[in-house]
Amino acid sequence: MLLSRNLGILPIVATFFFGQHNAASAAESDSVELSNLASCYADGIDLIGNGKSEAGANRWRQCFAEDLKFTLIFGTSFSMTCPGEKCPMPASISGVDRRVAAARNTYDRAGYTATSHHLTSIGIEQSAPDRARVSAHLQAWHVRKDGTTVLGLGTWAVDARKTASGWRIVEETLESPLRVVIPKSD
Repeated sequence: MLLSRNLGILPIVATFFFGQHNAASAAESDSVELSNLASCYADGIDLIGNGKSEAGANRWRQCFAEDLKFTLIFGTSFSMTCPGEKCPMPASISGVDRRVAAARNTYDRAGYTATSHHLTSIGIEQSAPDRARVSAHLQAWHVRKDGTTVLGLGTWAVDARKTASGWRIVEETLESPLRVVIPKSD
């Protein structure tokens, strides 16, 4: 009788244990997916900066929401928010396509031929099961046609939403107030 009474509690204990395990697994999975947003961003921006805009756009479609909002701030010299009244890209294109165009236009205007972006000290704050903020320090190397290298330092922060396709960046803020120009070495 004691054995049958104790076996009756087994489903309750199993549900408690496995329920917590599944919740921990989901949280761990979310954490990995959210940190991978930083990799996706860096991969895409470097493909675009290295002349492979379509490949970069395809990579970004894996991490940016189509209705992406973004703000780019480069010191006091330049800033843009899209969508917005001063956004130079047409409202008829998707947020991802606007972001690709913004990157491509920046590189073309500055004469960059190669880039290498690095995000460090990545922080993740999940405010709800389907909402999170990912932030990081940014170091971006840009090589100009003349061989000069421009190092941009700043921060990258995004708000992400969990969708049926996984976590997607819905809002991005990139601030790079410091530029260091490194002359071409002989």
